[in-house]
Amino acid sequence: MKKPVIAGICIAIGLIALASVFSIMSSDVETTADSTQVDLSDEITVISSESKSFDVDLSENLDVGDIP
Repeated sequence: MKKPVIAGICIAIGLIALASVFSIMSSDVETTADSTQVDLSDEITVISSESKSFDVDLSENLDVGDIP
């Protein structure tokens, strides 16, 4: 008679534990989903007070060896 009672108590405790875990997980998902939303925008803002230019000099000569 003791084994079925102990088994019933263990099953009841397990079901209560599962229900509490699922309720905690569902409440965490609802609160974090609202706080982690990100709004994206296509707007680009460029702030520059002076323009910059770069000069690059290219040479097509290739010198190989000790004597050019």
